[in-house]
Amino acid sequence: MSAACANFAIVSPFDAMSRHAKTQAMLDAAVEVLTENNPMTVRQVYYQLVSRQVIENCRTAYQAVSNLLVDARKDAIIPWDWIEDRLRQPRTVSMWTDLSDFAQTVQRAYRKDVWSTQPTMIECWLEKDALSGIFEDALNQYGVTLNVGRGYDGWDSIHNAAERFGDGADVTVLYFGDFDPSGEDMVRSLRDRLGELGSEPEIIKCALTAEDIVHHHLPPAMTKTTDTRRAAFIAEHGDRCVELDALPVEVLRERIVTAVESRMDLDALDEVRQQEAGEREQLVELLSGQNGNTA
Repeated sequence: MSAACANFAIVSPFDAMSRHAKTQAMLDAAVEVLTENNPMTVRQVYYQLVSRQVIENCRTAYQAVSNLLVDARKDAIIPWDWIEDRLRQPRTVSMWTDLSDFAQTVQRAYRKDVWSTQPTMIECWLEKDALSGIFEDALNQYGVTLNVGRGYDGWDSIHNAAERFGDGADVTVLYFGDFDPSGEDMVRSLRDRLGELGSEPEIIKCALTAEDIVHHHLPPAMTKTTDTRRAAFIAEHGDRCVELDALPVEVLRERIVTAVESRMDLDALDEVRQQEAGEREQLVELLSGQNGNTA
């Protein structure tokens, strides 16, 4: 995100009786984005507006979008639950009214291991937490673990991954990150550091790619001058970078599903799901005492 944006005033869009035309256009576009996909973070909405060339990619524009979305929710133009803040979630304590209520929770929570019948174990690694909701929704039905790095993963995360992967044989990591000097280097860093711990899984960067930028007409920004990897990146790709958030949500979701399904035995997955459904029913019977047991 560039530091400044020429002639872009930060205004409270609902102070006056009528809105400025540019502010109204920004609001209309934000409502359209959120109607198509919600909930989203402020950052996601911002990059979708940048991608649609409604606003420029700069800090003042980001603050304008943030202010706009606050006022739009206060004025009931969009529901409050259409915007999510993934970093500020209350840590609630799980409670149930009785054992019958708990039995229903257990039934929903039970998942049968799918990986024992699959040719490869798949994990999905994501550079930023802001998009994790999209990934969780897309990956849940396949039982794929999501690892959110928030940039370069720390050594604890790398060590834990190496413990899960073992030597890495028959393990595939699907990586999703920005197209910028650091985003392109993170796959190399992940591969090297896992290798130091004796784990060598297949690691594939699924998005964002140079082809995505061209195909989806994503507006690029300049690389950060403080990034030590800038020179090498420019030499290979030119001085353009785009964040993963700019990719249309439906395209990102399809990319996730395609990457997973192309590497799974879907017939074996369906068989495990059928077994799981039957075992869930047995579990509820056991917990409710219908098989002669007490709950």
